[in-house]
Amino acid sequence: MNTFRYRKRSAVEATLLTIVMMCVREWEDVVMDDCEIFVAVSQEDRCRISVKLSVRYGASVLAVCRQLQQHIAEEIAAMTPYSAESVDVTVKRLVAT
Repeated sequence: MNTFRYRKRSAVEATLLTIVMMCVREWEDVVMDDCEIFVAVSQEDRCRISVKLSVRYGASVLAVCRQLQQHIAEEIAAMTPYSAESVDVTVKRLVAT
């Protein structure tokens, strides 16, 4: 028998998740229906962000990923006392529009 433990998301994690979601929604080349965001917070005012998403076919994938990484890190630093230790963006697939 498998036992699963559910840990309620902290206010910090929820806040960081909201900031990342706001950043991702700004990009027209990202397909929001197929986006996964993971947030890990350390006790030293640092966080790690992992975003798995789909990008519209024809978009410059590398440019979208780089700009999204930078934008997420900047927004977290501006809106919270946390700094993004890493922002990993993984493209799951390309979607035809």
